[in-house]
Amino acid sequence: MSWVSILPALIVTGALLFLPGLVLGFLLRLRGMRLLALAPALSVSLVAVAALAAPFVGIRWSILPVLVLTAVASIAAYFWTRHIGKPALPRPRASARQLVAVIISIVVPAALIAFVLVRSMHDPEFFSQRYDNFFHLNAVQYVLDTGNASPLWLGSMTSPEGVPFYPSGWHAMVSIVVALSGASVPLATNAMIIVVAAVVWPIGAVFLVRELLGRNQIMTVVAGALAAAFPAFPFLLLHYGVLYPLFLGLAVAPAAIAVAWWLLRPGRVSRRQDWALLMVLIVPGLGVAHPGALMAVVALTVPFIVARLLHQMRTPGRPRLIAIGLLVAYAAVGVVLLQVVRPPASQIYWPIINTVPDSIGEVVAASVYGYPSSLGITALMIIGAYSVIRRGSYARWSILAMAVISAVLYIIVSASPYETLRFWFTAPWYNNPPRIAAFWAIGVLPLAALGGIVLVTWLLRQRLLVPVRRLSERLPVVLIAIVVIALVGVTQNAAIRQAAADIEYTYELRPGGPIVSPDELDLMEDLAELVPEDAVIAGDPWTGASFAYGVSGRRVLMPHLLMDLTDDAEAINTMLSTDGDSPQVCDALEDTGVEYVLDFSADGDFQENDGDYSGFDDLDSSPYVELVEQRGEAKLFRIVSCGLGS
Repeated sequence: MSWVSILPALIVTGALLFLPGLVLGFLLRLRGMRLLALAPALSVSLVAVAALAAPFVGIRWSILPVLVLTAVASIAAYFWTRHIGKPALPRPRASARQLVAVIISIVVPAALIAFVLVRSMHDPEFFSQRYDNFFHLNAVQYVLDTGNASPLWLGSMTSPEGVPFYPSGWHAMVSIVVALSGASVPLATNAMIIVVAAVVWPIGAVFLVRELLGRNQIMTVVAGALAAAFPAFPFLLLHYGVLYPLFLGLAVAPAAIAVAWWLLRPGRVSRRQDWALLMVLIVPGLGVAHPGALMAVVALTVPFIVARLLHQMRTPGRPRLIAIGLLVAYAAVGVVLLQVVRPPASQIYWPIINTVPDSIGEVVAASVYGYPSSLGITALMIIGAYSVIRRGSYARWSILAMAVISAVLYIIVSASPYETLRFWFTAPWYNNPPRIAAFWAIGVLPLAALGGIVLVTWLLRQRLLVPVRRLSERLPVVLIAIVVIALVGVTQNAAIRQAAADIEYTYELRPGGPIVSPDELDLMEDLAELVPEDAVIAGDPWTGASFAYGVSGRRVLMPHLLMDLTDDAEAINTMLSTDGDSPQVCDALEDTGVEYVLDFSADGDFQENDGDYSGFDDLDSSPYVELVEQRGEAKLFRIVSCGLGS
């Protein structure tokens, strides 16, 4: 019955991710699959812009700024369609069989992905015990406490001086889910993970393939089955890091790529100005969700701009000048983005993890970042590449180029011995192989889908499946079922099982790790009843004590493992247990509001670290604290020195 408790949060999450975008998209005359697939990208942008704008107009962060911005954007969209946009060309209504194919293409990967996540999470109140999740869980609570979700503000949680920008789209959305559903921060986080991975991502993946390759039934179900076939996305970022902001950005990236496809496609495109508007509307959400997701879209759409330029260059006269202008503008935008998005060199410290031949082998075997190989996906990619070379078209060559770009970037980041090359091409992703491995899956999925449709077409011609010769004929439901079952059977393999095991490890609640024990979580969940609302809790963050903020809502001295330490925090961390009544410690306690200390075991993944937290050693024998509550080996102490015990 514990999973029933997540239903309100799931409903609120789904509404937040779809409803604002559905309203705006409908007024922009999007319909059908386009409306459904672009809605999350538009919603993320509305939330991101609202989070950025709310502090400037003095509005506390809540659902209100999102509703106001949605209303304003909807009014603008109405006038756009009335006075600027052109009427939509009539499109044939989808047949019942096509609708069935679309439903299957969404339901099948949603069920597969959700099954992996629910089984791996164990309980909706558990959370991933990874390095970055200290920040992400606590940042959601920080947004709730401060009423500010701006990317210009969120970094102040760990840096008193603030940081210029931190991607806050994820935290802004999860905080709204907490506020509207009454869920805890961990439960709301898990709800967002499930909806984004199992609903938003498959819809976007199917939409991208359909826009690139067509809307026939087999193509649709092939794309759906493949959306759940890559461990690199959506699963990798849910146990590595964890990188929730990039995960959100990449989940809506396929929609942005599809918009870029229609915006940049040579020749006659109906309502091109509307596609340009959609791109303008989607980009803020990508950037605030995570700049790395925006740069992934830029990288994967390079083939589109190159094809457009080549088309323009072959046209005599003025179009050629336009092509040169486009090339210069695109290069300028690319250089600016590299400078803005690329982090400082001091933060780009991930080394290579492979040799070049090994990385090439991983790409070919669909086993990037060391996952078990997936021969089924490899076969589909090879068939797809062969079909492009044998019978290429603008769309097919673009698809192959997307796969090549993502593969080359992965090889460079994971194996290139030339740091200058890595700095120029992969630094926007911190020279971090898992980040590029994640969007490699987006880059190769359309190629694998093309291979799937070519294979099914050949089997039909040989009459090896059912007696149907062409995909244009009425396809029996049994054929769709055969294709889906075959693809699921081939792709739900050891690689997916490994991804599930990796996620399960980070969520596992057991004595000794990964970071938090059952007793420690139990104590943290009761802190709201044990600690006054205005009190601050100290403790060694590497033991998992810092999770207390996101779990209980009670503030902690160290909301992250690495942060800018003040002199007051330094004094408490190093002197409390031995010099807890010294003037320096007393001043620090008064300035920070610290009144309690969590004493957790250091048996987890972070047993060794460079931090000095000797002020929390031997608290049992310290005269400056008294025991308030104990659960197993997990203890909560109240500070009694400096007049706090009276």
